[in-house]
Amino acid sequence: MFRPVKNASQAGFSFIELIIVTAVTVLIFTALFAAFQSALQLAAVNRSTLTAVSLANERMEFFRSLPYDEVGTLTGIITGPVANGQVLSLNGISFTERIVITYVDGVGDGLGVTDSNGLLNDHKQVKLEYTWDVNGKTQTIDLISTIVPRSVETNAGGGTVRVRVIDSNANLLSGARVQLFNNLTSPPIYEDRLTNVSGEVLLSAVPSASDYEIIVSGPIAGNTYSVDQTYAFSASNPFPVRAPFAVSEGGISTLLFTIDRVSDLTLTVYDDVQYDSVLETFTTSAGIASTTDTTTVSGDALELVSISGSYPTNGIAYLSPITPSGITRWESVRVSAGVSTDTTFSVQFFTGSELTGYVPIPDSDLPGNALGFTDDLIDVTALDAMMYPTTTIGITLQTTDPTETARIDELEIFWRAGSTPASGRDLFVRGEKNIGTRPAPPSSVVTLYKSSSTVNTNSNGQVFLTNLEFDTYVATTSPAYDLARACPADPIVHRAGVNTEVELVYVANAAYTARFLVVDGAGRSIPGATVQLQRPGYDQTQRTDPCGQTFFSGGLSNNNDYTATITVAGYTPVVLSGFVVSEDVYSRVTLTSL
Repeated sequence: MFRPVKNASQAGFSFIELIIVTAVTVLIFTALFAAFQSALQLAAVNRSTLTAVSLANERMEFFRSLPYDEVGTLTGIITGPVANGQVLSLNGISFTERIVITYVDGVGDGLGVTDSNGLLNDHKQVKLEYTWDVNGKTQTIDLISTIVPRSVETNAGGGTVRVRVIDSNANLLSGARVQLFNNLTSPPIYEDRLTNVSGEVLLSAVPSASDYEIIVSGPIAGNTYSVDQTYAFSASNPFPVRAPFAVSEGGISTLLFTIDRVSDLTLTVYDDVQYDSVLETFTTSAGIASTTDTTTVSGDALELVSISGSYPTNGIAYLSPITPSGITRWESVRVSAGVSTDTTFSVQFFTGSELTGYVPIPDSDLPGNALGFTDDLIDVTALDAMMYPTTTIGITLQTTDPTETARIDELEIFWRAGSTPASGRDLFVRGEKNIGTRPAPPSSVVTLYKSSSTVNTNSNGQVFLTNLEFDTYVATTSPAYDLARACPADPIVHRAGVNTEVELVYVANAAYTARFLVVDGAGRSIPGATVQLQRPGYDQTQRTDPCGQTFFSGGLSNNNDYTATITVAGYTPVVLSGFVVSEDVYSRVTLTSL
């Protein structure tokens, strides 16, 4: 009998079809599993939230069942039989309970100054807050209820404590933690609150007593903050700068505290740091590799070319390539320029040459280079000396007035040529904030500083101080050394939330020394300034380093007839007559731009 033969394509799934079906099946089941897993997690969150709500309602009903006078906590300002800060369990879940009970003014008899009987403690407000962990995340709910007395309110007595918290810029801080406590009352009092949007915590009906203390700190979301507080009297601190305070009957105690983000301080100590530079004064065109035909060197300056008394709108000049020997770090550039409201200049850094073409260093390696730098002081420490051991400076001149030209009188670039780290050096670092004083017989007083520590530099001459609060710090070492350089400055201004790096150079002690810091009107260090220090029998001239400092040591004597003359192109010279040298002298000199 004839039997039809089935087509091979009808015989079943091919191998490729089987792979596709399997892949689709895996994708579907993976998606279903993920959805199922998410559903389980959501169910767990919902179940725990319902449990928390049930617990909160149960606890709130307990407070409502209490006699009005007993609505309070064991350690709170409003006292009662309930412990604060408990961990409660329900349905196998642990909940951390926080209870805040405060007096509130009811509207029934008027609010504030319009209150008919003058009593503002009309009702008690109970806030229950519960936190718990589920699926590795912290969940929170809170429940608030007002509990009203059965009869007309009475004056609960006590006083008011108002705590205001600001940051280092005097901005009000919300979410700061304020702990008020008094261990000498019976029972002891403890309240833990967070500042409101006005940076305040207001505590009313605080029992009249002395020796209240306050600690202000975080948490403020996402950051670690410093601590400000009162300090108890003790044998080690008999005269605290902020002592415990008293609350009087019907009185208001207002206190201001300042906290802010902590940050790190890195100190690097050297025995010596060597710098070098290239100075271009444009007295000739020898230092220029190439220019457009619209720029020229004329009258000891780089300027636009005047064609029949008219200047072109722009021009560029490329200086000779700079290839320092032994460079370890690029430092800064100082420009002395003559510009007006109609003229400008900009400085850029390039690789390449006239032959191969000049390529600007990208902003990723030197931020701001794409547009060019228009300042007379340029920080180039971001430029990696290992990646760019050679660079070419390009200067662009522009004008919108054909009768005027921008001019560059002088340009100097600085780099670090070497350094000798001081390893194993002891440093004593302390802040200026103090917590009190104590007498030191027979007649002196010892200041107790809030932050102080003795540290030792590592093999690279470094010390890392972490989580320091904002303050002005000083670093000192053995009397066998003098501080020859502190970059950026000493004392060290350590700002909130900003990591600070400071370099210190110490040299062998001399009987008399003089350290100069030369800055502009904005407080920026001026490198390459000439400092001449002289008196009969002594005349020395030195130049400031990239941090604007220079140090005189050796040959100085204890006299008050020195003359210090500070000059640099582009600034008005300063002459300090009757300059006094006595032991180790430090002088900050501000120059005014011409």
